[in-house]
Amino acid sequence: MLIAGYGFLSVGAAVSCYFAFAWLGTEVRRSVVISLLAGVLCGLSACLNMGMRMSGIVCFLFLAVFIPIVLEPKGTWIDIAAALSIAYAQFGMLQVTAGTILRIDFLSLFFRVMLMVLGILTAYAICSKMSAEFPKTGWKEYFTEQKNTAGEGKMGDADRRMAELGIYFAVYGICLMIPAVTGIYTVPVMCLEWFSFFGGLKLLNLIIANRKEKMTVLTEKQYRDDMQTYMSVIRSQRHDYNFHVQTLHGLLLRKDYDACERYLNELLKDSIEMNQILPLQDAAVSALILSFKNKAAQSGIPMDISIENDLSQIATNVYETNKVIGNLLQNAIDEAEMVPDKSYGIKLSILKRGEFCIINVSNRVSRLNPMGTYRVGRSSKEGHEGIGIASIQALAAKYGGVVYSRMEGDIIFFVAKLPLQLYKEEKS
Repeated sequence: MLIAGYGFLSVGAAVSCYFAFAWLGTEVRRSVVISLLAGVLCGLSACLNMGMRMSGIVCFLFLAVFIPIVLEPKGTWIDIAAALSIAYAQFGMLQVTAGTILRIDFLSLFFRVMLMVLGILTAYAICSKMSAEFPKTGWKEYFTEQKNTAGEGKMGDADRRMAELGIYFAVYGICLMIPAVTGIYTVPVMCLEWFSFFGGLKLLNLIIANRKEKMTVLTEKQYRDDMQTYMSVIRSQRHDYNFHVQTLHGLLLRKDYDACERYLNELLKDSIEMNQILPLQDAAVSALILSFKNKAAQSGIPMDISIENDLSQIATNVYETNKVIGNLLQNAIDEAEMVPDKSYGIKLSILKRGEFCIINVSNRVSRLNPMGTYRVGRSSKEGHEGIGIASIQALAAKYGGVVYSRMEGDIIFFVAKLPLQLYKEEKS
């Protein structure tokens, strides 16, 4: 009986770890390997103890150490909380199931073992069916940041949402492991464990799906706002065009050809600057860049724009593209405003290099390598939480890209390397 119980603990730990990592979107092969390793190690640690209850406690302690180690260095605290809670909840449910079935004295050991195997298979089948609802990778983006049209994150609300989610994870995992730790193995408790595990997992998926839907609405709203900005620019240009025609007509009537030539030169200069952003495929991206160009000009910061790729094949959608460009330009403006010499200004270039789109933003800084002491959640700039760069790095990583910085003297370069859609489709 003890051997059957230890075997059930081992298999239960493996299944619990597998679905905990599957919920986070870990690669299937990696999930299988680390889950089997967890199962073997849990089984070995269980064999060193006497009794199911004590062995279960040792397995819980093992998972508390094993899961954070496996998730590092990429895992964040909320990833660890999610994986631990789901693994604890499922392992607690399966341990109570095993303890309850093993205490059914009127059944033979063979039937009890078969019932335990049936319990694991049932749990696996239900979780497999629910796996289509798992948020997988990128689920934290729906909670960590809410962008407005100015490109500034409202991180106070995001911190509160993440804290509430962390508390839910903790309550979910602890409540389902308490009966297993305390040895409350009865049929009603077992039924309650099964209901609570799958009900809690379903609620988690619904919370994240609801947040995703809200972010989709916000994305559409931002797109409409960006388009409205672009249309406002078009209307403004039309108004300016009429004004310029009237001015040139008046100068010609006065036969002031020198003033007319000077005016045309200034007009040509403005026209060239405006044409710099016209090659872009999406008007919303053009509107965003133009709004930041105007914002920089108000602070006396010139912005040089060079576009060799229209972004029509970039893997990110327009909201995500604006998120990357907006964060990089906002950081550049913040740094450039603190530099006395604004002659370098801000340089934005959008290029195509092989199967990648390269978005490069550079500016002069007033301090030596501001990214040298960078930490997620902390920023040396007042009113900033240091999450912008981390969020676009996570976004780029989701598509197989990267965001990094480098220094050349007192000039910092931020480079976003994002794959093109055609390459992504061929790769998949």
